[in-house]
Amino acid sequence: NPQYFFNCLSHFEQRKLVEKLKLIYTQILFSYFSSEDKINSLIDRFVEEAFFINLPINKVVEIHMELIDNLEHQLKFEGLHTDHLSDYRLTLIDVIAHLGEMYRMVIDIY
Repeated sequence: NPQYFFNCLSHFEQRKLVEKLKLIYTQILFSYFSSEDKINSLIDRFVEEAFFINLPINKVVEIHMELIDNLEHQLKFEGLHTDHLSDYRLTLIDVIAHLGEMYRMVIDIY
């Protein structure tokens, strides 16, 4: 329903949805290199939410970058290395690939 698309929502509703998506994406980041079964269901959940509100891809990238930046600051604050954070680009690629596949399936139907 286009009235529920991200760009049609109020600023407050957009912020609320982005916060909800950030929570899911945080779970994705913390689970990404552990259990494949769990990660696929988390990615599917995020992608379904993003798809049905027609979330722009740049918002997905913004969510990823903000969470990685926060994680990097936290690790540096704790005196830990941040070298491995570049591996999390795979997370973003995976999420965008799943989202692209969702759009492709819809196009194939029509």
